[in-house]
Amino acid sequence: MALLDDAVTLALVVSAAFFVVLAFGLLLRYRQVSEKINTSSDLGHDLWSALEQRMKKQDERILDMYGRLEVVQSRVLAATAPHEPPVIPPTPLLAPAPAPEEEKPKPVTEPSPIMQQPEPVTESQASQVVKPELQLDETQLAAVRLLADSPKNTRQITDALKKSREHTARVMKELFEWGLVRRNDTTKPFVYQLTDQGRRYLPSA
Repeated sequence: MALLDDAVTLALVVSAAFFVVLAFGLLLRYRQVSEKINTSSDLGHDLWSALEQRMKKQDERILDMYGRLEVVQSRVLAATAPHEPPVIPPTPLLAPAPAPEEEKPKPVTEPSPIMQQPEPVTESQASQVVKPELQLDETQLAAVRLLADSPKNTRQITDALKKSREHTARVMKELFEWGLVRRNDTTKPFVYQLTDQGRRYLPSA
């Protein structure tokens, strides 16, 4: 009987030792897996931060390129704006009359009148031309009201209108071409200011 009790006790001790070793092994494995997960999380965070910075730089480059494109377009329009003088067709030459047998005085032909070229229109005369009333949409009217107090740059207008950069740039380009706003090309981003023509579209007090 005593021998049986010793065998049972020994079996319990061996089982307890086995479970202790197993628990220790699982704990060690858990620590290793936890360290790997933390390392992977830090690496993923660093990769995401680098990607976000790269995207911000790309957005700045796109905005800068779009601004340069607007400057080039405005210069091309300014270069092609002046009216070219009309081309005067050459006066057809008169065929000489056949010489008569008897000498007769040749009729004197009056010179053909020279076509007068239209005088170029000066800037002061162009400013006096009455432009037709424009039909502005809601976004264009909102941009006009936004510039009523003070000039604002492209980023401020984009944030206030809550539109994309491309949409805002297209709206401001149309207002600039219609003479409702002035644009300062020497700053980045561009600064827009309302003109007297644009103030006509403000709501009356």
